[in-house]
Amino acid sequence: MDQISKRVALLKAHAGMDSLLFHSILDLQYDGIVIEALGQGNMPPDTVEGIKSLIEANIPTIIVSRCFNGIAQDIYGYNGGGKQLKELGAIFSNGLNGQKARIKLLIALSQTNDMKVIEEMFH
Repeated sequence: MDQISKRVALLKAHAGMDSLLFHSILDLQYDGIVIEALGQGNMPPDTVEGIKSLIEANIPTIIVSRCFNGIAQDIYGYNGGGKQLKELGAIFSNGLNGQKARIKLLIALSQTNDMKVIEEMFH
């Protein structure tokens, strides 16, 4: 393959973020998304609906930490917490920043659309 044909968004979480951007990514038919989440992989509560809609549409949703040398984990169980996101089907990745995770997802999507295989690639 000489070129990448998939589209993967990269979003950085921020205070006050809601689901609007996630719904837009779904409407624009992106193939995947990488989210640089807060702390250990947590998102503002108002983003959960949008993230859930992406996962339900079978769009790989990769969570990394936006913190330098941060580790994304499914620790906190509150609304928007990493535990909830993992239960919804988000894929957590460690050791990669957002840009590297985006490239990895682009390559993964050029090989497969199988969510289990993509998840294994990020572990």
